[in-house]
Amino acid sequence: MRVLLLGAGGYLGRFVADRLLADPAVQLTALGRNDDADVRFDLSTGSPGALTRFLDAVHPGVVINCAGATRGGARELTRQNTVSTATVCESLRRSACDARLVHIGCAAEYGPSTSGSSIGEAAVPRPGGPYGVSKLAATELVLASGLDAVVLRVFSPAGPSTPAGSPLGRLAEGMRRAMQQGDSELKLGGLGVQRDFVDVRDIARAVHAASLSAAQGVVNIGTGRAVRVRDAAGVLARVAGFGGSLHELEPGAGASPPGSGAPSAYPYPDGCGSWQQADVRTARDRLGWRPRIGLEESMADIWMEAACRI
Repeated sequence: MRVLLLGAGGYLGRFVADRLLADPAVQLTALGRNDDADVRFDLSTGSPGALTRFLDAVHPGVVINCAGATRGGARELTRQNTVSTATVCESLRRSACDARLVHIGCAAEYGPSTSGSSIGEAAVPRPGGPYGVSKLAATELVLASGLDAVVLRVFSPAGPSTPAGSPLGRLAEGMRRAMQQGDSELKLGGLGVQRDFVDVRDIARAVHAASLSAAQGVVNIGTGRAVRVRDAAGVLARVAGFGGSLHELEPGAGASPPGSGAPSAYPYPDGCGSWQQADVRTARDRLGWRPRIGLEESMADIWMEAACRI
């Protein structure tokens, strides 16, 4: 099976590449903006015609789109997430390769949900920020493309290589600094937020399963269990050996001034409110996928990398 992986140098893309390379039946070609990609191509600025010619030359059976950005202003997020996906869809429509598309979406497309609820794929998306809006627009382009396509709506990734700007990445870095400086307390924002954390290696397994399946439409990828960030911090403290105390920053700390028109950076920078939990029955039924890696293992791997910076 020939697979073209887009965004192979990104956080999720690297783990998807590792998973695919472990399958002897897969012939993988990686396309990305970095020098380590097999082919360098910027989906946000490259033309559909150029990508079409490449698709016809490689003739993949599956195209996996992990490309995109999680940070930046509305214009940059639109360019990296929405415009790039439009280029992929148009190129596949023009190409003679007739490839299946596996597109990586995200839970920020749903926006806030009711505490205690599980979000199913039929929920009406109401993204609460520019990132979620740009990703939802990309998903809608894929669903309306007429291609053989599936969108994996990924909830909160965790595990090795977790970005420093993510909630768990900031937590690990804060704990590292506290231990390095001998502090007995750690103050962080957003400890009351509850998210569905799913290990990045399980996400890669889901992508692999989706590439082999006939599933179409949207499929949630999560654990089906929301975890309070404070509880995740407790797990991290245990594996790190941090004996100090955790304290919540005052509400509004780090937020934009009222009336400024700028989005608040705290406490919900992803626009998803205080609660998100996935309904993962579709992934089980249509992909034969279930998460395997528990939060403690994910947090231990996050800490192992953070501790190496001491």
